[in-house]
Amino acid sequence: MNFYSRGKLLISGEYLVIKGAKALMVPLLKGQSLIIKQAEGKGELNWISQEKGQEWFRAKFDSTLFEILHASDQEIAKQLQLILKTSRKMNREFISQKHSLEIVTDLEFLRKWGFGSSSTLISNIAWWAEINPYVLHSKVSKGSGYDVVAARMDNPSFFTKTGKTYSTENVVFNPSYRHNIYFIYLGKKQNSASMVSKFLESKKQYRVEKRTITELSQHMALAPTQSDFEFYIREHDLLMSAILKQPRLKDQKFADLKGEIKPLGAWGGDFAMITWNESTEDLKGYLKKKKIETYFAFDELIKTL
Repeated sequence: MNFYSRGKLLISGEYLVIKGAKALMVPLLKGQSLIIKQAEGKGELNWISQEKGQEWFRAKFDSTLFEILHASDQEIAKQLQLILKTSRKMNREFISQKHSLEIVTDLEFLRKWGFGSSSTLISNIAWWAEINPYVLHSKVSKGSGYDVVAARMDNPSFFTKTGKTYSTENVVFNPSYRHNIYFIYLGKKQNSASMVSKFLESKKQYRVEKRTITELSQHMALAPTQSDFEFYIREHDLLMSAILKQPRLKDQKFADLKGEIKPLGAWGGDFAMITWNESTEDLKGYLKKKKIETYFAFDELIKTL
């Protein structure tokens, strides 16, 4: 068996998407595969995780109770064990035969980029177990679940969390000025789970802020000009800066940028979206001065219809 799920980016609505704000999410051209094969032996799961073909994690589980028999990293093995056990609770027939299997996952992107190594894994395991990926995600994670939804989409969409469920709405986010939109890796992997937990400590409902972010998400997706797009980025950033009580990324590190820049996901790390009017070579030189080497053009990364 072979399964494949896409990575993701959250263009707008970070943090407040958890509270029910409409967010703009995009699936990526890069994702993660999961391949299951019969193996010799009886009652074991031999798990191998790869990143661009290079092994980074290996574990062995008992296939009956998913006990960890061996693992190169115990914490990662425990999280994987939780996903497998939860999948079994949701479908008692999941891995019901006492035979051995070899499971190989392979990421097309680096884990540190925050493109969705966990969400693509959950989506693939849910496919394998024939269960709802969003429900599985809700049982093993505190996030909004947009990333697991994006993992199975082929086009940008609005995502809205409503109680224990969600809704999506397809949107054409493929602007004429997309050649001036880039995605840069800031060089610091953020722990999204801990950031989400910290945000959820606040019991505030953010009713006014949610409405504003919802409107900005809609405007950003459909902005007719780059100038409009940059205006909405700036307004979104200013609001989130006030909510999170953190300085804007532009004010911190990119004050000399002529365009706009916006964090994607947890503030302070992973990727950011930047607008740039000059050549890609000029952008490379600009980012090099900021000690940033990894970046993608819009069409290199975003999956659109």
